[in-house]
Amino acid sequence: MSHQGSLSQINALIIEDMAVQQTTLRGQLTLLGITQVDVASNADDAYRLVKSRRYGLILCDFNLNQKTDGQQLFELLREQNLLPADCLFFMVTAESGYASVAAATEHHPDAYLLKPITASDIEDRLKAMLEKRQALLPINAKLAKDDLAGALKACEDMLALRNRWFMQALQLKGQTLLKLGRHEEAQATYRQALEVRQDLMWARLGLARALKAGGQFAEARKLAQDIIDSKGGGKLVAAYDVIAESLEAMGDPQGALWVLRDASMVVPSARRQRLVGESAYRNGDLDMAKAALSKATKASRGSIVAQPQDSLLLAQTLVDMGENSEAMRVIQDASPAFRNVPVFGVTSLAIQAQSEIAQGQAEQAEKTLLKAREALSKGKADLATIALAKAELKAGNEEVGLALLHSAISADHENLRVKQLIAKTLEETGHEDKIGSVIESAAEGMQNMVADARKLLRDSRIDEAVSQIQNAVHEYPENSGVLLQAAQIQCMALRLNKSADAARIDTIKDYLDRLDKLLPGHDRVYTMRRYFRETVSMLEASTNRKVDA
Repeated sequence: MSHQGSLSQINALIIEDMAVQQTTLRGQLTLLGITQVDVASNADDAYRLVKSRRYGLILCDFNLNQKTDGQQLFELLREQNLLPADCLFFMVTAESGYASVAAATEHHPDAYLLKPITASDIEDRLKAMLEKRQALLPINAKLAKDDLAGALKACEDMLALRNRWFMQALQLKGQTLLKLGRHEEAQATYRQALEVRQDLMWARLGLARALKAGGQFAEARKLAQDIIDSKGGGKLVAAYDVIAESLEAMGDPQGALWVLRDASMVVPSARRQRLVGESAYRNGDLDMAKAALSKATKASRGSIVAQPQDSLLLAQTLVDMGENSEAMRVIQDASPAFRNVPVFGVTSLAIQAQSEIAQGQAEQAEKTLLKAREALSKGKADLATIALAKAELKAGNEEVGLALLHSAISADHENLRVKQLIAKTLEETGHEDKIGSVIESAAEGMQNMVADARKLLRDSRIDEAVSQIQNAVHEYPENSGVLLQAAQIQCMALRLNKSADAARIDTIKDYLDRLDKLLPGHDRVYTMRRYFRETVSMLEASTNRKVDA
């Protein structure tokens, strides 16, 4: 074992619930010269350790005999960006079919080791992966810092070498271009890879994503379907996502639901069931929503990946189906885990009020409604606001209920899913004649605010335009459509003033950070970031001043 010197500096974490196996793995790492080793017996402890320390190697057992398995933990760490660029994550499993499971999911580990494993098994994988990690580190380190321009340059530098890492660098270049909002260049990059090998799944999937990002939804859908129909592509759930997102963008949410359902059959994870349940509920398929959300809550109960939304939407579905006692049981079971989550409290009260109204308990329902109103500080584009609006409408409080729905659509007037939920609520409460007035009037109000700001900008009344759009953001801080327009108008103000105003640049960054949270990984946000970078570059060129964008 000749790599002990290079391995001795690695900090390792073993995640394993069995003490005997912990000792065995620690001993095997010691044989390799890795002596800085922490041990976690469950996902919760591992999560805390990863948040507090930096590791170069994580060995995680797949079956932790807990509510959270190794794959769920790994996906959570990836999604929360808790694994540094130089950290290797190895899954340890006794299940020979794990490779196909990992390949189908959104995230897959650097390697997996089949039990029983030896120190030599670990060393062989480490040797190969460390070499790859070291070669790609200049790119991944930039990506970890969200330095996309630096990552793109690092990709180009590596591609120029024409060495054995060429295709990996090309893959990272395509991903980086998508994040930069440069979807046409991303398409060209993926097509370059496909000229080398037509069967490269990552390149075909990347091209489909790039087409979707460019608004070529029909082409993206067709290519993603071709991937699914190809040998080995039927289990690639990311391809199903491209189709579902394209169908939604094309105005076919029902078609998107069936695609998401197919994906959940490939990977029946809590996250996949959640996506099906939410889509089924919006589309009015309560039986499917109940089945999917029941699976999601069961799969994640007691786990660090559990989400209050699963139980809340399941309870709402059950009330809509007339299964009031079962709905209250779902809320009661979830309450210990989420009692300190504000949105859980107000939403559960709204659902409880609906249940009491359905059972003829008008006096009790009014008391519950009063508590829910006090708990809801401000209407948002979320289940809490819509559930309370539904309760108000069912109680006969039409003016209050409609006002809540108006606030929900105003909070995010371009959110098609929220519009779908509001239309569903109005139909179910006998107010379908109000759909146009509630949804369209709120959306029109938002659009007028933006249009007024743009007109002021065209009239060279820059400060007034900025003030107008800032007022809109202040009033609706989570409205993704307003935030996108505000970022663009602020950029236009920078261009018109031809000045790198530091305060304005910081404001745009704040808008973009909010958008990242509201619309993670969304093509429109990538495009707006691209416009911001181009604006900053233009200002730099004219003032020779470096600005951090």
